[in-house]
Amino acid sequence: MVESFSAFLAFLESLISPQNPAGLLALFGLAVITDIGIPAPFVLDTVLVLTAYQGLWIHVLLIVAALFVGRQAGSAILYLLSRLLGKAFTRWLRKHFPTLSQGLDSLSKRLSSWAMLAVATGRLTPGLLQVTSVAAGTIRLPYYQFALGIAISSIVYDGLLVILGFIAANSPKASDVNFTFWMLIAMLIIICILWPLLFLLLRRNSKKSTPH
Repeated sequence: MVESFSAFLAFLESLISPQNPAGLLALFGLAVITDIGIPAPFVLDTVLVLTAYQGLWIHVLLIVAALFVGRQAGSAILYLLSRLLGKAFTRWLRKHFPTLSQGLDSLSKRLSSWAMLAVATGRLTPGLLQVTSVAAGTIRLPYYQFALGIAISSIVYDGLLVILGFIAANSPKASDVNFTFWMLIAMLIIICILWPLLFLLLRRNSKKSTPH
């Protein structure tokens, strides 16, 4: 397994480079479809953490830029659809994607007061990525505030992944390939699984504590 991990790192280094724009274009495309609502679990997070672990900082900057532009493009699609079609689009979403409509009303109220921070926190909350774009378009939030909120959330999330990769690369046991391999696996589990699970548990507890 460790040999496969090392081979994957070498493949990743050749894939994400200035000499191979197709790799960056693929990451851009994944960021777009993820923001629209087609999941690509673990892929983008893994690529960014492992690239930061390798210390390929030019590649890290290229990846962050590709993801940033992809998120802006993907979220803009939902934002514009919601803004142009208004209530008809939200009714269609509620009918066909009931889970997507959960929290839409409360998020719309928050966007009316703390726009940029509400967009950023909504996007960082598991399950509210697409809802945030729809809510912002529905209430006709000024696009520059929406785009700035996306920028804030991207800096926070990607910055966290880069820091985790840097920690793994500079840990006292960084020379131990086996230890580093399992350390990176644990980091990705925390980011991709335990973090959304924590939000889910907190949301359930808040619903139970709310008086009816």
